[in-house]
Amino acid sequence: MKSPMVTQDAETFVSLGQAVALARAEGAVDPDTASDLTAALVAGVLAGCMDIRTYGRVHEALAALLEQAFAGPAREVEPQGGATVSEGAEPLGAYLEVVGHAWEKVSGDDEACAALASFVARAFDLGTARFGEGCWFRGRLRLELPALLRAARAAGLLVVSQEGTFTGPPVDGRLGDPGTPAGPFRVVLGWGERRAALDLEPLARG
Repeated sequence: MKSPMVTQDAETFVSLGQAVALARAEGAVDPDTASDLTAALVAGVLAGCMDIRTYGRVHEALAALLEQAFAGPAREVEPQGGATVSEGAEPLGAYLEVVGHAWEKVSGDDEACAALASFVARAFDLGTARFGEGCWFRGRLRLELPALLRAARAAGLLVVSQEGTFTGPPVDGRLGDPGTPAGPFRVVLGWGERRAALDLEPLARG
């Protein structure tokens, strides 16, 4: 596995996820569409690719956001319906550049992409999930550990390793580079030669 390349690939999907969060916060896409795209982009983090339909929908979301930006005066983004835009998020122009480069990540394997996206939608509360913030993706887990591992395997992911002590639900799941320090409990997931660390941590209060 070439870790720098995997990290670079993951960051493409993180940037697109932040763009979708911005589009939702601005009202350019509805919450259901944003959640569907979030699931597909987390699947992209795991597999390094996305299907053509997801690419098209991300393109449409950014087009709607761009149209809205030119339709009225600039204003501060205020998250809606639990969506958050992380600090240090890229400006809209940078997102447009990323979505152009993301064409190289499009895959013809729609079935695998759909299975991974379905796993993400089952595993995480996507309404409050977010990209970035010191990891690739963070969201509250909706499944207990045994069900999470079964669902991951059913979606075609390898459960490469487990380490640490699982404290039990409710927990946040942080998806990131396996080379970073582990949390209290870590599951390393694999897709081919790719690896992603899922750290399970006590749910943040507040």
